[in-house]
Amino acid sequence: MRKTKLRLLKKPVMVNGEPFYLVRFPQPNGRGGRRHFKSKTDAQSFLELKAVEIENHGTAAGSLNERERSEYLECREALKPYGITLRDAVRMLKPQLAQRNKSCLVPNAVAELLKAKKADGLSQRYLKDLGVRLGIFAREFTETPVSDFNTAKIDDWLRGLAVKPITRNNYRRILGVFFSFAVGRNWTLSNPVEQSSKAKEGKERVGILTPEQADRLLEISDPDILPAIALGLFAGLRPESEIWRMDWRHIDLKSKLIDIEFSKTETGKRYVKMEDNLIDYLTPYKKESGAVSPTGNKYFQLLKKARNEAKLNEWPADCLRHSFGSYHFAHFKNIGSTMAEMGHTNPKTFLKHYRERVKPEVAKRFWSLSPNIPTNISRSYSSARAA
Repeated sequence: MRKTKLRLLKKPVMVNGEPFYLVRFPQPNGRGGRRHFKSKTDAQSFLELKAVEIENHGTAAGSLNERERSEYLECREALKPYGITLRDAVRMLKPQLAQRNKSCLVPNAVAELLKAKKADGLSQRYLKDLGVRLGIFAREFTETPVSDFNTAKIDDWLRGLAVKPITRNNYRRILGVFFSFAVGRNWTLSNPVEQSSKAKEGKERVGILTPEQADRLLEISDPDILPAIALGLFAGLRPESEIWRMDWRHIDLKSKLIDIEFSKTETGKRYVKMEDNLIDYLTPYKKESGAVSPTGNKYFQLLKKARNEAKLNEWPADCLRHSFGSYHFAHFKNIGSTMAEMGHTNPKTFLKHYRERVKPEVAKRFWSLSPNIPTNISRSYSSARAA
């Protein structure tokens, strides 16, 4: 088969009694292409365009139809401001398309994350937080692959939540965990949350209990939860990462020290000094060994019961630990000591929350709180204190 050459016939051909100028051009399938033009000028322009296409991109480009050629020219013009060619754009896009093909839809990815975190032994409270926040995210993107998200899309979604800055930042934190997990599973190339905008949080003071509220809460609490509440109020311990993991063996009433070595907090091992009133609250319940506090749902149920019976309708987040920090700093007036007790490492963050939070006379009342010893354990309590 003779190969078709790109050429313009010198003489017009007659079609239905009218003269047309014919351009012949090669195609990839080996068959020759033909185009008729009424104007010789139009035919010459088409011939020159085909010649450039074939020279730059081979015979395949020369066979582009009108729609394909128009699309090519449109894309080329759109890319000009960015200084890249269509080939460059394809090379940049191919990895994303390949990633998309092996990506995972958001709801399925959320389910896999929760399954993995549960297997890692994380707390029920943390798993619930993950499930609630990511559940809202998944319901909005039920048919979206994880690889389709970029930083702008994450920012738009977070800003559209219409919540307080601290709540928005909590969502951002959870999304960061989710996309880090997705990167590890090769469902997306990068974590779009890392460059997303963090909402500016106002200088809201932490919520604390008054000495009267703390006294009422301790007086009404079930014996199963009272040691945990006392450790939060008078030692500033974190409930899930510290109190829940604690054994009575780690509490030394004689040396007045609590060993936090087993804690999985960022600050790691430390000793917390116990004040006399904390020792008074713990002594009636002290054991040689065994768990100091209930965990999981039982902890929260008993805490909620105590709050309700003490008529504490408002319960600020982490108010037990925050009460300790505020009253300890106000009473002992030693930032280093209070930070060491709490496991804080950043003075600026500490002062932001706890400086001039309460008056010294109110702090004195807090550290003067003492338990009303139940009659059924007063004898053993007295013996322990005497020892």
